Amino acid sequence: MTEQVMIYEVKSAASSNAKELFSDDSKYFYWNETKFKNLNLGDFVFVVNRTDRWVLLSKLDNIDIPTTERGDKTIFSDLGKDFTVSGKWNKFIRLEILNNLSIPNDWQWQSLGSSETTYLNGPRIGLDSSENRLKNISQLLQLSQDDTIAQILENCKLNFNGSTTKPTPIKPIQKPKENNQDDMNILTAIKTKPFILLAGISGTGKSRLVRTLAYKTCSKEELKKDPKKPGNFELIPVRPNWHDSSELMGYVSRINGEKYITTSFLKFIAKAWKHIDVPFFLCLDEMNLAPVEQYFAEYLSIIETRQVKDGKLVTDYIISKESFENQNLYNQLLTDLELSGNEFSEGISIPSNLVVIGTVNMDETTHSFSRKVLDRAMTFEMNNVDLTGGLELNKEYWNYPKSEDEYYKSEDLIGKYTSGAEVYSQDFKEKEEIIGFLQKVNNELEGTPFKIAYRVRDEFLIYCFYSGQNKAANWLTNALDEMTSMKILSRIEGDETKTGNVLKNLQRIITADFKKSYAKIKEMESRLQSNGYTSFWS
Repeated sequence: MTEQVMIYEVKSAASSNAKELFSDDSKYFYWNETKFKNLNLGDFVFVVNRTDRWVLLSKLDNIDIPTTERGDKTIFSDLGKDFTVSGKWNKFIRLEILNNLSIPNDWQWQSLGSSETTYLNGPRIGLDSSENRLKNISQLLQLSQDDTIAQILENCKLNFNGSTTKPTPIKPIQKPKENNQDDMNILTAIKTKPFILLAGISGTGKSRLVRTLAYKTCSKEELKKDPKKPGNFELIPVRPNWHDSSELMGYVSRINGEKYITTSFLKFIAKAWKHIDVPFFLCLDEMNLAPVEQYFAEYLSIIETRQVKDGKLVTDYIISKESFENQNLYNQLLTDLELSGNEFSEGISIPSNLVVIGTVNMDETTHSFSRKVLDRAMTFEMNNVDLTGGLELNKEYWNYPKSEDEYYKSEDLIGKYTSGAEVYSQDFKEKEEIIGFLQKVNNELEGTPFKIAYRVRDEFLIYCFYSGQNKAANWLTNALDEMTSMKILSRIEGDETKTGNVLKNLQRIITADFKKSYAKIKEMESRLQSNGYTSFWS
């Protein structure tokens, strides 16, 4: 192994800067060049941050990033993002993150002291501190079973234990699938509750995103017959004249004899039941062109009956046999849907693999959402537009992945918990911190109609539990930030009397560390000052 290997220890006083120095997609981490001048591109760096409880395995990817000063701040730009940090620094370096490890509460670390750095491989290793370096290596090995990390550290160990064994070359590093943070947030939200609202201005790619997710999960050959539409995807355009559920749930027709008129919605549910191990995506396009509470009432009620029984996620019946006056019509419906009369003898429930995603535009032609809908959905905004993006001819959004390992696995999207108690009973160390955060939020919402209750609490716990399984830097803050935007801020609307103090008081809890929620609160305050009324929706 010819690469240098260095440990850099982020001191507690610098941890606030560290939070600001990740790229938006969490692929890169930046730091001032002071302690990195002896490294070459491609050398390995373990960045240890005990304050925020994470360790990065990284490679030096770029040097000499220029900066400018503004007062006591340093400003620089890289890869399209602007960074501002405290202190005055001449240049910055960029580290490519190969692995992001979470530090457990009982982890012991042999501090590097005031030096902040030490070398484990290369010409600058210090053999006079071999005992401490072996402790560092052992402590880093405790954090991961990753083969690359183990190989690097086992090679470094040979430098300090007197061994004459020749180091082995490092195997090529297998990079994980490239999922940006927004993708991961949506996947985690789906896993928490498979009912998503995608809001944003027209033309930002909301329905495109749903179809892309379907392509990335459609791993069964029998569902891939159509190259233009995966078999696990259905788009239903909502019409303004939908004022009951018949367009989705079907209805009894008595023209030329009594029969039950089925719908594409019911056919898609039946198809999902036949492929229960594949996520199925229903896109309700322009969902709020009609009142959601009227045409989607059955789903909104039944989705709240989700529970785990005998290890399976089940719901009440969205169509029950007993609701038919003529029960022969129910049997006819099962025949039309090609569903087994034995398995569905009493009714049809919502399959656990069904993901409903509604695309939403907020303008004068659409209906607003009641709190009933918002309480049941996970809400995302898609208002960012990059007019230089998506112009590459070789960029393939609507194609099936070329290899099996590029598909999302079913367990990436289909959750197994429906109540907070189910995850609260797990070995979930952050659960009390999450509850404490929600209690603080509710204290600020006291006396308003925006207080949260058990449903929101449970979804916070489930979402954070799933987020914690793929821990990145500041993962808990980021998870609370996402959920605050989705489940708390989305419910706040009204005039100055109703919302003014609410937005002001929430900032005692929702600080600038909560980037998305803090920015949304500021946006809502600005809208309130300009219009005398505000809401979550842009």
